[in-house]
Amino acid sequence: MDLLTPAAALALADRHWRIHGDICALPSYADQNFRIRAEHGDYVLKVAHPSWSRMDLDLENQAMMTLAGREPALQWPRVQLAVDGEHLLTLPMAGQACQVRMLSYVPGTTYAEAIVGLPLTRRAALHESLGSAVGRLTRGLQGFHHPAADRAHNWNLLRLPTLRGEIAHIEDAGLRAIVQPHVEAFCAHLPQWRADLPITVLHNDANDLNVIVADGDGGGKRVSAVIDFGDMCTSFRLADLAIACTYAMQHEADPVACARTIVRGYLAQCPLLRAELEQLHAFILARLCHSVLMATRAHRDEPDNPFILVSQQGVRALLRELAGVGHDAIVGPFLEPSHD
Repeated sequence: MDLLTPAAALALADRHWRIHGDICALPSYADQNFRIRAEHGDYVLKVAHPSWSRMDLDLENQAMMTLAGREPALQWPRVQLAVDGEHLLTLPMAGQACQVRMLSYVPGTTYAEAIVGLPLTRRAALHESLGSAVGRLTRGLQGFHHPAADRAHNWNLLRLPTLRGEIAHIEDAGLRAIVQPHVEAFCAHLPQWRADLPITVLHNDANDLNVIVADGDGGGKRVSAVIDFGDMCTSFRLADLAIACTYAMQHEADPVACARTIVRGYLAQCPLLRAELEQLHAFILARLCHSVLMATRAHRDEPDNPFILVSQQGVRALLRELAGVGHDAIVGPFLEPSHD
């Protein structure tokens, strides 16, 4: 896709949304994103790579609009309607049709940035606010449906069985010995869990770069938003909590205590079935294994890219630690009949 210049992007924003101001390009893997500092607020113009389908982006927009209406306590990216009333435009660019939309800019820092240097005495409050935010996310998407959510997404835990062939390619024998039994056990339980555990449309990527943190009371930090809805899919309701725990725990010397606090914040907003809570540990391990297997496949495709395995250090360290932790270590205090 030919790059859109900031000047051309600003002209597009003015023409279709009547938004103008100072503009700068934002980093993006394949899409083109521009931040516009306008008189009445900041916005992000998003020009999707032509490989994105309109339905996939419609899913994201519809989810954000639903959450903005149902859970206004958090600062979800607000979808801006164009002058013709549409929330997603298909525009020709360099001979290709591209999907273009405008969102509000969400201020704050990423969780990954905010947790660095945060005193231990203030971390529990941040962990609880993370759980609360993800609980609101789950609650806000209850009953939400969209045909694109049923797509076969690589990061959907329901698709973990498709990655089993990568286990043999894990070069670290010790790590391979941990991953294999957990993946095999998860895959074996999938048919029963499909029958017993709630399945819904979920965000599927509340990682430490997609969780936004703002300043709280007394110098503390709190989660104010969850962004980037590009990995949405239909899967187990439990997965969003497991994913949030998976990434936050990597920043902590006591990951179990961290996850326990996240769970407390989550349950205050969105109670789960006892059957779901009982499987949280298995789902966290499954997400970690899923990450290892995805990275293993990516490394085979790009063996000269050192970043792939460097970025796995936290994942692999946490997986090794949690493999030796009791199944109910995190959720034990919450396994009460009141959660059914």
